[in-house]
Amino acid sequence: MAATGADNERQTLGLFLVPGVYLRVLSDTVRQLGHNDRLLYEGLDFTAEDLKANDSRVFVTDAGLMAQRALQLAGRDGLSFMLAKELRVTIHGTLGFAALTSPTFGGALDSVRRYLQLRAPFLSMKQSLASEQVLVQLCTEFEAPGLYEFLAETVSATLILLTEQLLDRADAEARGFALEDGKLPGVSVRLTTPEPAYYQRFASQLPVRFDYDQPEEMLIFPRELLDVRMRLADADASRMAREQCEFELQKALKDQGDIVLAIRNMLRMTPGPLPSLEAMAERFCVSSRTLKRRLADKDTNYREIVEAVLKDRAIQLLRYTTQSISEIAYELGYADLSNFSRAFRKWTGKSASEFREGGPDPAPEVGP
Repeated sequence: MAATGADNERQTLGLFLVPGVYLRVLSDTVRQLGHNDRLLYEGLDFTAEDLKANDSRVFVTDAGLMAQRALQLAGRDGLSFMLAKELRVTIHGTLGFAALTSPTFGGALDSVRRYLQLRAPFLSMKQSLASEQVLVQLCTEFEAPGLYEFLAETVSATLILLTEQLLDRADAEARGFALEDGKLPGVSVRLTTPEPAYYQRFASQLPVRFDYDQPEEMLIFPRELLDVRMRLADADASRMAREQCEFELQKALKDQGDIVLAIRNMLRMTPGPLPSLEAMAERFCVSSRTLKRRLADKDTNYREIVEAVLKDRAIQLLRYTTQSISEIAYELGYADLSNFSRAFRKWTGKSASEFREGGPDPAPEVGP
């Protein structure tokens, strides 16, 4: 299916593709809520019929456009929670099967964290331990103006609903995790947005409490919940499913094509501050040493790519916004204005204020 970017960026596939089944379910949900789902496809290079193929894939940019349209049509109707209810475990393919058959909830959570990018390339998960709790933080990988809050609510609700459905009830109860008034004890979801008007309509249907107006998006689980068995635990089946997920992941990474172009594309869609070399290597599922070597083979390094992206972004912000230079420096990840000023002069031969005042300026580097 066609991408919406430049031709040279269309060659960079892999992790920039979203399974078509998710867009099909999104379209069906919009229609169930009483809206015209045909509006979602206007101007795109695929149809609802195309999405019926099991192997259909949609460029993340097209998927984002469809999601924005769906949100405009049905967002106030609780689209996020309705969609989460429709995203049953079988829809997630091998990833869903790996989670379903994991010996424990901890194993299922690890599968989702490791392979989430195969299903939702716009999000990643970070897991950490704090006392007796497991904190699962959702992080955006691409800029998605007006969409991130919807995506975070949808993915959080999907994970929570699947958790409640897939846990072995008897083992959960034996470990002190019997449902209390329909809720999993000790589990909650935190979201940064104000509580939407539709939440109370869905609150009783959700197995956990959603807390809004929080500092960051996060799912919180009791640490002991990691040891609860999954309903269809089968170590051999889970291992085979994970191996298939790993195969898909490595193929996706291979399909990224030119590693320099792939990293540049990813950085362009990532809000500041930009990730470290180590974080980017983890995103590509390689060691930082391997990533350095692959970039050296292309006669470049990670810092050069980052600086090229920062230069382009700085020029655009200076040219097209009224933000102060200090605000721009902060948005780009510079804690010290003087560091940004030195970097900008190195890139352009001008100070940021001189550039903004006018005169010939270097064009952003938009090529490969």
